[in-house]
Amino acid sequence: MRRAALMAAVAVTLMVAGPSSHAGPQPWKALHRPLKVPRLAAGAECPVSKVDASVDFDSFGIGLGPGPGPAYPVGIGDGILKLAPAANFGSRDWMGQKTLWFVLPGYRGPVLVRGRQLDGPYRVRFDRGSLPPLELRIGAGESVYWTRQPLGSRGRPSYTRLRAPGCYGYQIDGRSFSRVIVFRAVRGS
Repeated sequence: MRRAALMAAVAVTLMVAGPSSHAGPQPWKALHRPLKVPRLAAGAECPVSKVDASVDFDSFGIGLGPGPGPAYPVGIGDGILKLAPAANFGSRDWMGQKTLWFVLPGYRGPVLVRGRQLDGPYRVRFDRGSLPPLELRIGAGESVYWTRQPLGSRGRPSYTRLRAPGCYGYQIDGRSFSRVIVFRAVRGS
């Protein structure tokens, strides 16, 4: 009887307190700013983002990352994403490519990544599946370990999933920033 009363008291306390700030949607809701990825006329040149020359990516043991940071899509340093066939990802429609999202040690908060096509109608999607998610979330405590990972740096392996080649932009939102990184997607060989 005592145990049942104790369990009921714990359940009521949890219901009154609500979800913890780590488990709920609160940090993500604040990062859902309007998409500011520009539009381009069909056939216009894709203004790909340049590699951030202020970051020594080699010291982290990773490839180059375009954009102003503090979060970077690693592996498209030349501004070109080479798409693998949709079948490689369990899909009929969504081609893709591996993308490591790297976050500099100086930024400790969550990162939300979304995107869309600049010269067409499609959205950027992420990870695997027949219809992949429209956003990628990198939690404040999320980390991947690579050979030369300096203390505090973090990253998240993912896939960028696209419906068609073209010019695309990622919008990367954090607590104190909102950035757009532009890249060109081409069919891989």
